[in-house]
Amino acid sequence: MLDAAVLPAGERVLVFIRHAEKDPVSFGLTAAGLEEAALFGRQFLEHGRPVRIFSSPEERCFETAELIFAAVNGTPFNQGSGGVTLSHVLGKPGIQVKNDTAYRMLTDTMRCRDIFREWKAGHFVDAMRNPDEIRSLIRSFFLDTAASPGITVYVSQSGTVACTGYALGLKDYMADDESWVNFLDGYTLSL
Repeated sequence: MLDAAVLPAGERVLVFIRHAEKDPVSFGLTAAGLEEAALFGRQFLEHGRPVRIFSSPEERCFETAELIFAAVNGTPFNQGSGGVTLSHVLGKPGIQVKNDTAYRMLTDTMRCRDIFREWKAGHFVDAMRNPDEIRSLIRSFFLDTAASPGITVYVSQSGTVACTGYALGLKDYMADDESWVNFLDGYTLSL
């Protein structure tokens, strides 16, 4: 889990994370995931700054984002509370996807981490954007959405976290099980 208690200095701080632990059957969050997301959100209270939250429309991402929102605002978790902004840039399909149909064909037959490994090697150009395209698009997205002043949290899925972190030169996840994008892991930066 990313340590949200330690953030970079700056007027606009961005935190880009993978959702909390998901249930492999229902794809909703596990009991541990629910607790982890709330704990993660409470870490932002230490900063005393406004927090804005964006999420992929995927259930596990949205649920994570809403738990963070509830913790930041000291309110009970309330599904659909309206405090989280949904964005397809963060998933379904995600900023890394150039052709949704071609990308879905990949995800039907391969694990996300394996797609990522092959993408870094220059494969899947029909389905996915290259790192330069992603870098340009994600920078624009950050500039358009980042709270000023404050902290903006982006909750996404592992593939989007891995591709954007790599494109920005911030993190290069490996596709093996030990060093893949863990739950509530990601990267931080300031604008």
